[in-house]
Order: sequence, then C-alpha cells, then structure tokens
Amino acid sequence: MTNRTNKMKYCVAICSIAALFLAGSAWAEPTEKQLKAMGLFLSNFTELGFMDVHTKDMVLSESYPNLVRFGIWHNYVNNFKSRIKHNEKGNRENGDLRIKASWVEESVQKYFGLEFKADKSVDQSDPPYFLKDGYFYFWGADGEAPWFARVLKASNPDQGFWEVSGEIYNADDPEEILGDFQAILKEASWKTKQTYLLVEMYTDFR
Repeated sequence: MTNRTNKMKYCVAICSIAALFLAGSAWAEPTEKQLKAMGLFLSNFTELGFMDVHTKDMVLSESYPNLVRFGIWHNYVNNFKSRIKHNEKGNRENGDLRIKASWVEESVQKYFGLEFKADKSVDQSDPPYFLKDGYFYFWGADGEAPWFARVLKASNPDQGFWEVSGEIYNADDPEEILGDFQAILKEASWKTKQTYLLVEMYTDFR
C-alpha cells in the first residue's frame, strides 16, 4: 500500500468522523429534561398572552409598551414577593403596586436578549403603567386562565438554535388546549445557568 493511499484513507476517516460529529451536534435528540425546560421557558410568554412574538420586531419603538407590559407582569406572576411593592393608601393615584424599572429591563434582557431602557410611562394602555422615580406604578389584576406551553417536538438544525413545536394548554385544566405553536429558541446562559432566548413564536388557535 502506497503512502498516497494511506493518506487518502486517513483523510476519508477524519472527514467521516467530523461529519458524524457535526451531524450529531446539529441534529441532537433532546432529552425529556430539555423538552420540559423549553416548555417552562415558553410558558413565561404564553401565561402573559405573548403567543405570536418576533423578537426582531420588539426593538421597534412601537413595541416599547409590550416590553414594559412583559417585564411588569412576568415579575407580578413569578416574583411577586421579592420584586412587587404595595403602595401606601395615600399614594395610589397611579396604582396600588409598583416595581423597579430596572427589574423590567432585566426581564426583557433575560427572555428576549434585548438591551432595553424602560425610561417612560405607558399611559395609552389598559391598564396604564406610570413611571416615577425609577418605579412603574400599576394596578394589580388576577383571574385569567394560566396558559402554559408543552413542547412535544424539538430539533436543532443550526448550532445553538432549536426549532420546537407543541401545544398551549390551560394549567388548571391540562386537557383544555388553546392552540398549537411553533417557535425558534436560541441557547443562552443567564447568571451561569443554561437557558434560552426567544427568536420567534407562532400560534394557531384551535
């Protein structure tokens, strides 16, 4: 066997191994734990009514109210005790609750991956959110059905990205399905923990 033949076989073997590695990383099968983590991540959006989202459009000025709304209500639902403050009875002209604007900014960055400056009120909305001295003042509200996301399928055709699909269900009645969704997630980390960023999400309501 000649040296040239040996070199060719060596190259073929290396290329085959590289191809298998790339294929494995690009089309990795998600674990059950990953599917649940993706569903939990997306539920942060669906529970607030964000079911058709395109992050590239959220940087537009007209999306500012939606980002403020997301940041406020995400913390209202998930971090009420640690981040939401009650206003004194004599200081409830603009709401019975308040939250630091910096918490709103952080939540937008964590879930959308956007650098966001929450620096003005959102008064042309129902309910309105008034900014004063670094806090958003607003009125609390409860009672709506908690819609969660259940990821049923996931693949990652591009390194670091996942294409996922599943259904949106009522957390109080898992048999009640609101619709079917498709989404693209980007792998990320937040304070050393693995997480995702939302690229886009579409929902077909049943």
